Amino acid sequence: MAQRLVGLDFQPEAGVPTFGEQLAAGRRQGGIIDRLGYLARLNYAHTYINRVRKRSNDPAWIARAGAIERRILQPLAGPSATTERAEKFRTRDFHIERAIVSPDLVGAMRAELFAGQTYNDPYVSGWSWTGSPDQAHCPMLYMDPQKLLSSPQFLAICANPGIIGFCREVLGPAAAISWAWSWISNPGVGNYQNQNWHRDSSEPLNFVRIFVPLENIAAMEDGPTALIPGTSTLREFYDVRRFSEAELLPLQLERGAGVVLADVGDVYFVNTFCLHRGVAPVRRRAMLTLLASISPSHRTPAICRMPLRQVPDTIRETVSANRRFFRYLVK
Repeated sequence: MAQRLVGLDFQPEAGVPTFGEQLAAGRRQGGIIDRLGYLARLNYAHTYINRVRKRSNDPAWIARAGAIERRILQPLAGPSATTERAEKFRTRDFHIERAIVSPDLVGAMRAELFAGQTYNDPYVSGWSWTGSPDQAHCPMLYMDPQKLLSSPQFLAICANPGIIGFCREVLGPAAAISWAWSWISNPGVGNYQNQNWHRDSSEPLNFVRIFVPLENIAAMEDGPTALIPGTSTLREFYDVRRFSEAELLPLQLERGAGVVLADVGDVYFVNTFCLHRGVAPVRRRAMLTLLASISPSHRTPAICRMPLRQVPDTIRETVSANRRFFRYLVK
């Protein structure tokens, strides 16, 4: 049973720094107002995820609760899907936009991920690696979340009109970036954690995952995302666990499971409450993925928001014009 209230020492996910760790790193102020504000946001998000979202993993219940959330938080917005492509996304759980992000920007984001730094693994509490990723013998190396969330390259990708537009079409005007991950997948360890079939069961009621490949995903050797389309509403296989290939083979044959091949510059959107997995790569792969949602993730309060004046000049106007989309990242 989840804790009803959590304190400043609470860590929502391995690799996400606590308030005290952020304070020690000079990322936060330690005044009473700062502490109380953080505690309020942390407990709101924790209660929302663990008492509301996780009340049931039944797709029918999630759909009803998600519709209520949309009516409460966006009373004037109407249905969540406002375009033909958004409606297709609702039924297929997937949409791809080709060549909408500058390859130079993607390359800069990749270079930042591969620069020697401290990496973590959200599946292994307490584990970290500092140094070159070439010397780390670990299946997955995740970039420090706060470094990622304040990166100029990351913010520029988030400011892409194609990304903002599609998230609003699916989620409505309250859509916002509420978390992000960037990681390196290394080959040679077999299926690892999220490389087994599963549903994402800890995300908000209304959300979209946005995948931005930092390298071309041209073949199975590159470790593409595999998914079974239309399974976010399937009232089978919704228990919170990993599923074997044999268990889901009949469903894959019936529904036509596939993998997502994409080039640098492409962006694909997934409702990861559908059954999906990352294919174990034969060669190293780098990925950036964004979480867009209406309500905060349990990780969202850990974001140290950036003042608008510190946002790079090249995207400040876009960020300013889309403050609601950036409300968890920029103050």
